[in-house]
Amino acid sequence: MHDDPESRFRRFPALLKRWTWRSFSRRLRLPLRQRRWDAENRKVTKPYRRAPSVNSPNKDEREIIYAVGDFSGQTGLSRAAQYELTRLQAEFSHLTVIDLAASIHERKAVIEEDGPPVNRLYLLSAPDTYATLFQAFPPARLHHTYRVGLWVWETPIFPEHWRFAIDLVDEIWTPSEYSRRALASAVTPRPVIVRSHAVDVSPPPAGMGDGLRTRFGVAKTAFMGLAIMDIRSCPARKNPWAHVAAWQRAFGDDPDSVLLLKVRVSKTTNVVRQELTQMIGPAKNIRVIEAELTDEEITALQESTDVYLSLHRAEGYGLNIHECLALGTPTVATDFSANAEYGPQFANYFAMPYRLVPYRDWTKHYSDGPFKWAEVNLNDCSEMLQKLRSYHEASNLNLPRPDTREKSGI
Repeated sequence: MHDDPESRFRRFPALLKRWTWRSFSRRLRLPLRQRRWDAENRKVTKPYRRAPSVNSPNKDEREIIYAVGDFSGQTGLSRAAQYELTRLQAEFSHLTVIDLAASIHERKAVIEEDGPPVNRLYLLSAPDTYATLFQAFPPARLHHTYRVGLWVWETPIFPEHWRFAIDLVDEIWTPSEYSRRALASAVTPRPVIVRSHAVDVSPPPAGMGDGLRTRFGVAKTAFMGLAIMDIRSCPARKNPWAHVAAWQRAFGDDPDSVLLLKVRVSKTTNVVRQELTQMIGPAKNIRVIEAELTDEEITALQESTDVYLSLHRAEGYGLNIHECLALGTPTVATDFSANAEYGPQFANYFAMPYRLVPYRDWTKHYSDGPFKWAEVNLNDCSEMLQKLRSYHEASNLNLPRPDTREKSGI
């Protein structure tokens, strides 16, 4: 059975909580704000525009090479940038790094880097941030620079608010074929190269995972699930309602099966926090966590959980999915978009069936045209979760592992 647990909150009277004055005014103002942002981005980056270079320069130790981006922010995009930065540092020992996280997130002033012309520039942050990134250099330093942008997109349609950035780069890297298809037709003739994130997860300190379990009230013997999502802009894409519904369908209110749902919400999307609370009701085995955690703590949770869930509707990459797979954590994910490309390489990837449905989202975060994304099959999800718990219990008793691969599709 394919179903959509979010649908109950789209109906009267529940939908009235979504249509607050804040959300209504945001919808009305969004087109105007997008036009203003586009005008501002084009104005700030105008001195850096030029015809694209024909070829990437030959590698030379005398080259002046910079990587600039958000390397210390508390987001999945900044973690992805860190992975790419590590790979570039191994390739170029003379790479200069500028971390503009504070300027991007806290609007701190950018300090301009003067000096000789730059040969290569790696822009490891989304095009939305280019008005900040380029301010790190006088335009003259970048006039003949070969520029590479790291772009990732989560729907099949190219985002119009990125169009201003096309003639600021010579080459685009993206981490999935799914994302490449969305970008390629719009940025021609610039090459779009698929370059998967170089996920290399360092083991967390011993005992940190157990400490976090204790912190969030999860017994060491309990079967623990984990889902991590940022729903500040488009909750519908991450689909937190499906995570709650699948867990409830699998385990009811069993206190020995606990789901930690770590979320980030905004003032506009805080209503989703309320909806999840309503779904959970008096049960104590699903906990919505909003505490900020370090990258090390995130890794400790990913490693110590018994199953990671990502019942999303679309992913441009799905970094948490890849990280959990790399750590050996059983991962139950909608087998759609980017993670369907790398997931089957891992024995601990359990691919969940879905159907394609029209995009629907009360925030209208994606306004570039109609498209379809995935609605996961919750019955298959709940059955897989039950099998994984059986394996967890059998492991504790040293019994043979049940067959959990029947419906994984791999």
